[in-house]
Amino acid sequence: MHKKNVAIAAAGIGLFTFVAAKMGWSAMLYELKAVWIALPILAGLSCLRLWLQTMSWSAALEANGIHAGVGELMGARASSHGMGYLSVFGPLVSEPMRIGLLAGRGAAAAPTLIDSGVAWFSSGIFTIVGCLCAAGCMGAQPHTKSLIGLALTTVAGMVLIARSKPMLPALARKLGARAPAWLRHGQEVEVAMHDFKREHPGTVRKMFWLGMVCQVLVAAEVVAVFWFLKMPIHVGTILALEAANRVVKAMGGWVPARIGTDESGMAAAFLAFGLPSASGLALALARRSRDLMEVVVGFAWLARRSRTLAANGHTARARDVARPGDPAIQGNRLLD
Repeated sequence: MHKKNVAIAAAGIGLFTFVAAKMGWSAMLYELKAVWIALPILAGLSCLRLWLQTMSWSAALEANGIHAGVGELMGARASSHGMGYLSVFGPLVSEPMRIGLLAGRGAAAAPTLIDSGVAWFSSGIFTIVGCLCAAGCMGAQPHTKSLIGLALTTVAGMVLIARSKPMLPALARKLGARAPAWLRHGQEVEVAMHDFKREHPGTVRKMFWLGMVCQVLVAAEVVAVFWFLKMPIHVGTILALEAANRVVKAMGGWVPARIGTDESGMAAAFLAFGLPSASGLALALARRSRDLMEVVVGFAWLARRSRTLAANGHTARARDVARPGDPAIQGNRLLD
């Protein structure tokens, strides 16, 4: 691991230790004992969500004429998500990797990015609703303006995702011959994405509703943790905490595995809503355990895939060498 990443991770661990010490280790361990009992439920919800996300991605690929098995797509999604989770670049690493794992199947970039865009759009809806719920729960406090600002920023992002005309071609035309290669490639992908949305509206709607169900499953994780901690369950509070969780993830995305940022951020969010901060820390650690399990599964699939491809490549080379009709082999036989 790069020295800079090690330093960032160490700072995150230090932040987590500081927060835990402030709350008290005994209170935190008590909460963790209850939450980790709920870990199988969180893992089950995560598996269901991964399957639904894969169905969405598969629908986009099928519409574009790319056929792949569900198991392969689930492995590709889990491994690419794990790589982004452990790096400081997040989606900048995971999305190209997800596309690269389908290399040789056809134009996978446009449907894959459509899948990501639809997922972000459905997440944006929950974020907006959560911000409004948080503003209602907190009342007239200084944070209210920030929450409204976040909701408006999310709306702006959703408008960009749902826009009917691509933006990069106009920019490329203005630059003309000075347009860099990455911009020309980007405009081709963006045009392909808009063509996909225009030609397959039914598929996009299906992907959207699958994304919405996935967002409900994410919120269900908080409900499960609240139930095990014997805390009162209110829909507004759950949605507000989910909005806070998205903000924490965005702010801590530059930290490998978001070490320390998830825990301290959720502890602060729980405290802001009048809930025990130790419960927020426990929720973050339970989700981290779930995420690390997914990372292990994804990397195990990637390692198995690499071994299979290497074995297949070795077999193909051996077959080519031993092919009876090979002119080199026939020449050797004539010499003999």
